[in-house]
Amino acid sequence: MSLTPTPSIRASYQSKGVLPCQTQDSENDATRPKSPLFFPSQGSIRGSIFNLCGATLGAGALSLPYAVAVSGVVFAIVQLVCAGLLTVYTIHLLLRAGDMTSLISYEDLALHCFGRKVERFVEVNIFVFCFGISVAYLVTLGDIISPLGALLFGDDSFFAQRWVLMTIFCFVIMLPLSLLKDISSLQFSSMLGVFSIIFLVLAVAIRSIMIANENGLATNLQWGLNVSDGPNFMLSVPIVMFAFTCQVNVFSIYAELQNPCIERMSKVAKRATSVSVTIYLVVGLIAYLAFGSTLSDPEHKGNILLSFALNDTLIAISRAALTFTVAVAFPLNIFPCRFTLDKMFFASAKDSMIRHVVVTCGLVFAALILAIFCPSINVVFGIIGGTCSSVVCFCFPAAFIIKLESGPLLSKAKIGPAILFVGAIIMGSFGTGVTIWSNFYK
Repeated sequence: MSLTPTPSIRASYQSKGVLPCQTQDSENDATRPKSPLFFPSQGSIRGSIFNLCGATLGAGALSLPYAVAVSGVVFAIVQLVCAGLLTVYTIHLLLRAGDMTSLISYEDLALHCFGRKVERFVEVNIFVFCFGISVAYLVTLGDIISPLGALLFGDDSFFAQRWVLMTIFCFVIMLPLSLLKDISSLQFSSMLGVFSIIFLVLAVAIRSIMIANENGLATNLQWGLNVSDGPNFMLSVPIVMFAFTCQVNVFSIYAELQNPCIERMSKVAKRATSVSVTIYLVVGLIAYLAFGSTLSDPEHKGNILLSFALNDTLIAISRAALTFTVAVAFPLNIFPCRFTLDKMFFASAKDSMIRHVVVTCGLVFAALILAIFCPSINVVFGIIGGTCSSVVCFCFPAAFIIKLESGPLLSKAKIGPAILFVGAIIMGSFGTGVTIWSNFYK
């Protein structure tokens, strides 16, 4: 397949004000406007990498040590590496499907391939998925800033209450970011968000190494597959699926990529995913080696930061940094929520700033209310990761190619997507079932 857009898809991107890919070295085009202070220019490969990392990294990093604890070291490493490879693969499948159909929307692909009913199913699934992630980010925000509020204002202060801090932070920072109409406007915020996650990983690694150096490695480590608690090792599967969720943002980032073509977007996907895999491996393994199976204790809520003392200055800075990261990741999920609602209910209406503001405020307020009354994040990650994440991020990209490519199901072009489709359904269903059983029936 050609690595440059077809004339029809080139016209689609030109209609959005984006030029087609001209040369492999176009990233270094001397005529491109430069950003100050060596920041990547808007829509550049480096800027798009930060945007994709910003969509991928976030609250999921907090639960990776928990995932390692319930699954065992080897199984966790295999999961993370495979999830990273499959993320790159599914992004490539989406780009192929877009190139074959000249469509630049996830929902439009579903309509083209499977008709109106499936398109509606995809739209609802994407909405529930992205909205659920937004709620999860706000729950994470509450877990992060509540100890900071207690340190700053005292335990008995009105401003130390979890819901007050969440509300203030949400409406002062996250709502204004969510009101932006252009996803590339968050490029520099996404870049700082990635740096915040890197700082978090370094802080957790440093403190974990210090604890291990003082107390020795945890004595209850599971190096292989952790079957000590029955099928609970599968609790890690939906968490890992959730941690690599970024596919719903692919077309938005692709459309804003300077000189877009599959080759350039593939570079973005490979580099962003490599960063994510590395960060997840470091934070998951080092923290597990220091704390062992205690990471899976209920009082830690699957959040590695809750394993450290509240008066730990370095971890307190990490909490503040991760708060910024969550604030950036939140609007990156509000964007597709708003787009999906526009597609479902306002497809024939003209753009309206009033509607844009009302819909955005409604989404943010609803997510905040649910987050305030939903203090546990483990179940949220598990159910969203095993259901919506497996469907949106793995099943449908495979299904698009199975439908669009000619030839039998076991042909060279279809066998890979077919295996991915079946595997995602099995792993997602099993992981969700174990999550529900472990939290509600065990």
